[in-house]
Amino acid sequence: MVYLLLAFASIYCLLWIVGLALTMRSSERNLAVPALGVLGFMGLTGFAGMTATEALDNPHKLVAEKYTQLEVGMNPDQVKALFGDPAPIEQKYELTTYHIGMPKGLNRSLSKEKRHVERVEASMKVKISGEPSKANLGRRGEGLGAPANRERSGLMGLSLKLVENENETIITEGEHWNYEDDDTPEIVAKKIGEAIDATESWTAVGSTDEEPNMITIEPALEANFGTACNEGNCTVQVVAASEPEPVAEGEEEPALDVTTAVIIRSKTDGKAQDFRGGASEAYVWIWDEKGVVLDTDFSNADRIVVVGFDDHKVVSFIQAGLGVEAPPAKKAAADGGAG
Repeated sequence: MVYLLLAFASIYCLLWIVGLALTMRSSERNLAVPALGVLGFMGLTGFAGMTATEALDNPHKLVAEKYTQLEVGMNPDQVKALFGDPAPIEQKYELTTYHIGMPKGLNRSLSKEKRHVERVEASMKVKISGEPSKANLGRRGEGLGAPANRERSGLMGLSLKLVENENETIITEGEHWNYEDDDTPEIVAKKIGEAIDATESWTAVGSTDEEPNMITIEPALEANFGTACNEGNCTVQVVAASEPEPVAEGEEEPALDVTTAVIIRSKTDGKAQDFRGGASEAYVWIWDEKGVVLDTDFSNADRIVVVGFDDHKVVSFIQAGLGVEAPPAKKAAADGGAG
């Protein structure tokens, strides 16, 4: 639009100069009107020239050419290279004024009001259940001080196996912690939590005020942070006190010989249980530009680009005001790519 104004002003300025020259040749000279016309259109030409220079020095960053380069899987630096730094994450936007909404496929915790969610580590809760007793009850007596098998359901000799990718850790009563006379489930949870937390591969907290007989375990290896442990990379299992007897083909396998004093995900069957609950860091970046009448194009529409990230990779995006749609190959992943 600014180029059109510059051309218009230049042409009319030239016409008024011609008119002034012709008037000066006339016997009846009235120079005021053409002189004012020349001055007026010279000023308009100068204004248009300065505006054109400013528009060239500060071109739009939100343009169709750059938007169509967006791809799912890009990292934040690649997106910044296209559009520059985004608006502050706490800045509020009413996307409905642009006739668009949040891109689809984002972390469900994200919204227009909450555009950043921190990574949540996958975790496992282990519950200790039973009655306190003397330690090392041997063949008689009931309680947590009994042997850690299905018949006696105590904790003496209990082994917990924690697997993290190829890393395996076993925490055993009598080696890494000790059951002592009249230890309650709360005390046991605290002892086991401290034993697990002392390893390099795991962090754990046992016996909190909110969950006094629970142990909450999280992975410590960077590779398993966030959702990785949700993919079967991390498990917790009560090691059976004895190997099950072999059975004939087609017969049902007997229950593993594990204590019922340790409950993992509401189960006491001795099978490995996967970690759950992790979520990657996710956020939404927004860029916007106000429409300007006197710029280098013929659009004065406000422009906005919204890009969603998960685990620092683009997962979807949407725009308004750029006058384009996402390339067909990107539409499915980018929610249509256009507003």
